[in-house]
Amino acid sequence: LVPLAAFDARGHRIGYGAGYYDRAIARLADKGTTPRLIGIAFDCQEVERVPEENHDVVIPEILTESGLRRFTPEL
Repeated sequence: LVPLAAFDARGHRIGYGAGYYDRAIARLADKGTTPRLIGIAFDCQEVERVPEENHDVVIPEILTESGLRRFTPEL
């Protein structure tokens, strides 16, 4: 489970500012490990668009009180 402060309809998230999860997920990916990532949030945390940076990891699934939302990767 990945905590977040806000997310958008593309699966981009704003964390809590330290980049800990983005770095940890990137290290796992470098080692060939691909964990199932599920963000945990409330519906009210969805925003129109989250600004993105190169190191940001897109969360493919986010669980809210309304249910599990799945996002398709951008090509």
